[in-house]
Amino acid sequence: MLSPLERVRLTADVWRATYADASEIAARRNRRVEEVLAFVRRNSRFYDDHYADVPAGEADLTAYPPVTKTDLLANLDDAVTDPAITRDRLEAFLADRDQIGARFLDDYFVWTTSGTTGDPAVVVHDPAFFVLSDVLGDRWLWPAIANRGTLGRLLANDFRVALVAVGGGHFAGAAGVGTMQRESRLLRERIRLFSPMDPFDDLVSALNDYRPAIVGGYATVLAELARAQRDGDLDISPAVVVATAEPVTREDKDGMRSAFDCVVRETYGASEFVPIAVECGHGNLHANTDWVVVEPVDENYDRVPPGTPSHTVLVTNLADRALPLVRYDLGDSVTLHAEQCPCGSAFPVLSVGGRQGAVLRFDTDDGEVVVFPLAVTTAVESAPGVRRVQIARTGPHELSVRVEPVSGRDDDTVWNAAETNLREFLDEQGLPDVTIARDPTPPTRDAGSGKYRHVWTA
Repeated sequence: MLSPLERVRLTADVWRATYADASEIAARRNRRVEEVLAFVRRNSRFYDDHYADVPAGEADLTAYPPVTKTDLLANLDDAVTDPAITRDRLEAFLADRDQIGARFLDDYFVWTTSGTTGDPAVVVHDPAFFVLSDVLGDRWLWPAIANRGTLGRLLANDFRVALVAVGGGHFAGAAGVGTMQRESRLLRERIRLFSPMDPFDDLVSALNDYRPAIVGGYATVLAELARAQRDGDLDISPAVVVATAEPVTREDKDGMRSAFDCVVRETYGASEFVPIAVECGHGNLHANTDWVVVEPVDENYDRVPPGTPSHTVLVTNLADRALPLVRYDLGDSVTLHAEQCPCGSAFPVLSVGGRQGAVLRFDTDDGEVVVFPLAVTTAVESAPGVRRVQIARTGPHELSVRVEPVSGRDDDTVWNAAETNLREFLDEQGLPDVTIARDPTPPTRDAGSGKYRHVWTA
């Protein structure tokens, strides 16, 4: 547990860096890089072995070999820095849904990733990182809301927060909401999770009843909610809308601003680091490089020049010590830009590609039914033995599905479980007539981007 004084120090450090110049930001980052490298070599058997060929005291981060999700999962007991954190204990904790939002070993936060780039993972965060996750976003959002109109709308809606994200597991969104509900009397009744897997009309109705002051969640869902607001089906008056987890276009954000007449911001992050980058008032994502190192790299893990889209991105979490992430292959394609943002901030501008998924629309006798990409893939991925899935709409009422089983699992058994889950999901959406065709082709990367597309219309 962090002491109140430690929380204040972390918070103050973030705010002090808000208007720092490039040299000050670099100095903070470099100091923390050296601290992290020394710490992991002392306290993690995995990293100590992984860096066997790197001279002690080497300060150049690029001298250290990257790590992947597979590397860490295969060596979990050796990668962690607290011997009380073990694979067996983590697996027991994650299997218990009653523990969603609870602290692991009364101290740590354990989240599972959704596997949006193909490989689900487990991350273990310490209390310092959990504090930073909130404060790093606040320093970008506060200038937008520190005015009478926005604060008045927050107050009018009793500061209620709605997060649209998949529940039912130890995902970052669900677990984060669960932690706040467990540990904050102020937020217990003021923060609520809404599932994009529910029928869209039910989601709209639930939000109308809740009347949130802040709405955050999957970008594709927020774009549809803006459409429902314009059509008059949704009638809410949020002060802030925060889009995350998926790419969002400027047109979509403009549509949200028009529909809700409020502050709209985009964030880019992952379960491994929330948030990596946050949008400023000029519409640019700024990477929080005082606490995270972002390295856009090519297929050989060599850094690409500014302005060049990467094959993947390596992130180094400078805040976390429980399960350290040093030059960790996140799997996303990003671009760091050399130009300074007109807002004046020295934090670098970042743009994001990848995590692609299309909203599927089906015409029924009762009207149009909308299916969100992360919702439908989650339904399939939750089947036992599913490692990766791709779903293509091949006709007005037909889906073609590719499923890759976990190594060693029977293909037919895994397919049957995946098909059952997908069928149940479609039925819940009011789509019993949509047929499911099995595509025996394994999931494949897009030839152009090198990413796994998850949902698209063929």
